[in-house]
Amino acid sequence: MKTVIFALMALILGVSLGLIARDDPGYIIVGYGQWMMEMTLVLAAIMLGLVFTGGYFLLRLIAQTWHVPQRLGELRQRWRATRADKLLIEGLIDLEEGNWKRAEHTLVKDITYSSAPIFNYITAARAAQNQGAYERRDRYLSLARETAPIANFAIELAQAELQINSDQFDQALATLNHLRAIDPRHPQPLKLLKSLYLQQQDWGQLLRLLPELRKRHLVDQEESQSLEVMAHVELLQEAVRSGSGVYLAEEWKSIPVNLQKHPQIVAAYVYALLDRGDQGLVEPILQEALNKNWSDELIYLYGIIQSDDQTTQLAWAEAWVSEYGNNPWLLLTLGRIAKHNSLWGKARQYLETSITYAPRPETYHDLGEVFEKMGDLDAALKCYNKGLSMSTGGAIRESAKLILPNVVAQKTSLSTVKSPSQIIGPTV
Repeated sequence: MKTVIFALMALILGVSLGLIARDDPGYIIVGYGQWMMEMTLVLAAIMLGLVFTGGYFLLRLIAQTWHVPQRLGELRQRWRATRADKLLIEGLIDLEEGNWKRAEHTLVKDITYSSAPIFNYITAARAAQNQGAYERRDRYLSLARETAPIANFAIELAQAELQINSDQFDQALATLNHLRAIDPRHPQPLKLLKSLYLQQQDWGQLLRLLPELRKRHLVDQEESQSLEVMAHVELLQEAVRSGSGVYLAEEWKSIPVNLQKHPQIVAAYVYALLDRGDQGLVEPILQEALNKNWSDELIYLYGIIQSDDQTTQLAWAEAWVSEYGNNPWLLLTLGRIAKHNSLWGKARQYLETSITYAPRPETYHDLGEVFEKMGDLDAALKCYNKGLSMSTGGAIRESAKLILPNVVAQKTSLSTVKSPSQIIGPTV
């Protein structure tokens, strides 16, 4: 555009001078010593214009030549930067494809010319960690700090994440505590602490962290409750493993009242009490929990406890029939309680109905015991056979006739699938 304007102005000037020169071309004499030159004013103006134009282009040529080395250096720099960016992309591809060694080599090659060397170093640290080279990983992170001191917080977050992923929990905890001291309100260290405590299975610390996670809106209500329930269940199991009744009682009391009715927590506590032989405490806990929150696992547990008053126990279970009458776990429990009360006809009815909805080896086993008590040994044998084939696979059916020649042998062999003693019930 500038060239067009310049050319237009030159054209206008030339035409104007031409019109002026046509009427009066003028006259000019240039002399120096004995030398003298005569010409028209128009010709002198043209020659002066040519001199200035030539001088301008000559100076530009000299200037361009003077800056040639600088321009070549800039071109070389741009080429190296482009190549470094290409290497970064190749390194990221290798990292995603699992080529850790090649990714690390590619990422640090020509890193001096990278437009984002901090990214190269952090990604190279990940590649080094995937090779188990923790010293190289830490060296890359240190170089990243030197390259971009302003990004030190982000680099330490990456370091903490890598330490967690490599099971370096103590180092990760120290890094995260340092980050929280720098910025207590930053959400990412809290998220990583949650991940750390989960991998460490440090349930106590996780419970102490949850209120802050909720306050910062880093977990929703569903996830928060899920984590809280899981932590309390694990702590109850730890109490069982400790063998201390005092520890178990204290852990139960530490659980918030609203969670003491949660099916998973109740089930864990019942398992703990059964493991300690405290059957007398279990029944009222299950009755109260089932009245508030129905659970297949809890009704299953209700059928395996040995109640001091089995008639009342059966009455409680039958009260739930109106609402959950088609539930196979309730029917199994009713069948078992009726069997314990020697109500063979009622037990048979409940167990057969349970099998209609959900046939299971243990249900067939209980029904076989009922038939045996009723004197129907053929029906008992069929139930034991069916339960055994379901629990061990159809291939054993024929050999079972040889291995189990009579009902008593069948019953003995099937005792291993009578799940209550193994405390294996339905999932919640």
